[in-house]
Amino acid sequence: MTNDKTLRFLLMLFCIFLLSIIFTAFDMSFSDVNSTPYNLGYAIGVAAGNMLKILATLAIVKMVYVKMKAVRG
Repeated sequence: MTNDKTLRFLLMLFCIFLLSIIFTAFDMSFSDVNSTPYNLGYAIGVAAGNMLKILATLAIVKMVYVKMKAVRG
């Protein structure tokens, strides 16, 4: 690949998207199988919330890693 950083970034975003869908599936109750627009909107909102949590966690980890790398020299 010519642009390896772009490929890694896109792969990371894809993995975050998959993780958010998996976490959303575990968050939702399986007894409520109604697929009304309200429930689908709720599921999309929960998936987006999980995705934001993962992105925020990664941003904090990256910030700490950069700071530790700068302190270490």
